[in-house]
Amino acid sequence: MKFFLVRPLSMLACLMLLPGIAVMAQETEPKVENKDEKATAYEQRFDNQVREDLFAGFSGDEESLKKGMQKCEDVLKENPKHAEAMVWRGAARVFLSGEAFQKGDVVNGMKLWNTGLADMDKAKKLEPDNIGVLIPRAAVLLPAGRNAPAIMGKPVIKRVREDFEQAYERQKNLLDELGEHPRGELRMGLADVYRLIGESKKSREQLEALVKEMPKSDYAAEAKEWLKAPPEKKLAHSCIGCHTE
Repeated sequence: MKFFLVRPLSMLACLMLLPGIAVMAQETEPKVENKDEKATAYEQRFDNQVREDLFAGFSGDEESLKKGMQKCEDVLKENPKHAEAMVWRGAARVFLSGEAFQKGDVVNGMKLWNTGLADMDKAKKLEPDNIGVLIPRAAVLLPAGRNAPAIMGKPVIKRVREDFEQAYERQKNLLDELGEHPRGELRMGLADVYRLIGESKKSREQLEALVKEMPKSDYAAEAKEWLKAPPEKKLAHSCIGCHTE
């Protein structure tokens, strides 16, 4: 069985690096005026506590991956219904399932795949409107679903579509405030999943919006290439740009 989870998870990195602009940050950080208090609130956001370790783990650092997963486990031990800790643990498990499948360990691969999906699904049931749950789930499952066998991939891509659409609906009135990078990644994520499931009209709408809204950006350049590509051509978006917090 061939199953590959793209490494590193670049779209996840892109979409989670939204420190003070996106809805996720607006809703999870208390509104405070003092700069020190703002910094503390930012540090207390759960994704900031595990993201660096897990990203390093997704790039091959096994110790960092273990460290990040342990942070999730510790939080869940104290609060078994902590949705963000649950979705990040699920992300790590899905990643590890890909590692297991690549090594030919189908038994452990399936176990990790199923427990990872279960974590992510439960996290969404607990907090269905939390951007900090929707985006990690969608961004991890898009490459996983794309590369999984069809019987596994189709239901996963359905989840991805739902999560990206929900995240977009939550933020569509704030797109002008998001800035070029997060807005470009969100629209390209939608265009990507729509193209993948054969909804070419909706994919074109996202691509055309990028060309219109950010005509001089790298996103517009990529969107133009996608718009010219024949429907049968396999395309997949990768993060554009670098990140600093």
